[in-house]
Amino acid sequence: MPPILANYYLTYKCNSRCTYCDIPIKPENIRIKESQPETIIENLAALKRLGVKVLDFTGGEPLIYRHLPEVLRAAKEMGFFVSIANTGTLYPRMAKELVGLIDDLKFSLSTTDRDAYKAERGIDGYDRVIESLKLARSLGERPSIIATATKESIWGMEPVIRLAQELGVVVLLGPVFDFCGNDLLHKEGVKELQRLAKFDNVCVNWAFLEFYLNGGNQIKNPRCRAVSSTIVVSPDDHLLLPCYHMHDERLKIKHENGRSNLDELWLSPPVQLKRKAEGSWDFCQGCTIWCYFETSFLWPPDKYFLLNIKSKLRWGKEKAKQYVEAKTGLNLTRKLPGSVDKKVAKLPANPMSGSGAEQSAGCGTCPTGSSSSSGASQCGSKSGANESGELVSPVELIRRN
Repeated sequence: MPPILANYYLTYKCNSRCTYCDIPIKPENIRIKESQPETIIENLAALKRLGVKVLDFTGGEPLIYRHLPEVLRAAKEMGFFVSIANTGTLYPRMAKELVGLIDDLKFSLSTTDRDAYKAERGIDGYDRVIESLKLARSLGERPSIIATATKESIWGMEPVIRLAQELGVVVLLGPVFDFCGNDLLHKEGVKELQRLAKFDNVCVNWAFLEFYLNGGNQIKNPRCRAVSSTIVVSPDDHLLLPCYHMHDERLKIKHENGRSNLDELWLSPPVQLKRKAEGSWDFCQGCTIWCYFETSFLWPPDKYFLLNIKSKLRWGKEKAKQYVEAKTGLNLTRKLPGSVDKKVAKLPANPMSGSGAEQSAGCGTCPTGSSSSSGASQCGSKSGANESGELVSPVELIRRN
């Protein structure tokens, strides 16, 4: 199986502090420096030579990476399908620069309750996410909501679905995975996801839900194809093996005369030995880290393969409906009963027009939610936020806690 996907970590920095993610606060990650765009673009050319089709630019918060538009333009010119999931709190400041450069634009949102959002994310950014969704739609994008179901948020997903239907976007529901001490969903929670999957504008990966219920990866009969199907690159230009979340090896990528050796490195005997052992290490037992299983389920043909195909067909149908509704104004969605938040409903189709345009330079997480009186963002280059909304560096956040 050739590699299909590259999970490219542009940065480990993030302006949120989600309860189920430790990427921006891990001590070893705080020291990591981001690569220059030229280095990343050389790696993209190497990924193209390997046959990679899909680039998932991730983080941290990928929109923190200041050279993102340049990298995305290069990726599109090379013919990659580009995916980005982000918090939605930074999108307005560079939305126009990103138009047409992202094929699968996803905003992370798991609740419609502002207090619950703040408790889960560590910042007061709920309204900013809604603004971002509406702004993306107004710019002709077809965004999605990605909703992570935790033991706390799973029972409040119907309002998220209602919101997605009202905004004309697809919501991707998935269970939180076993990383950094997360409490997994019990069987009742997964059944709730299966029930919600029947509503319009909702997509789940049926293969992953079945896999989740069956106890995840089993090292005696591994289903994970993390090394074979997915190439993982760190912000500081290393190939991570076997994956980001469980990497026990970092191989430095070399660059000479404008050419990256990432493709040669991946094909080298040491990496191919890792490939043969994928999914069979002790730390792989019971793994349900979603980032590597969507592509793992593409081969070989089995029940997960078939359920994955079913899920992809559903996703295609819902995205096609989203496109038709946006182009024609037709209402093809069977909406859940009830109404969305009044404050959400009042937001214009393009919330950044008029007085909102002045906010676009800010990050969306400053206490005022806008730029300073001088027109400059109050947050400067800081990359974190505490519970009060004050932006702090990751190091300072750890020191205070």
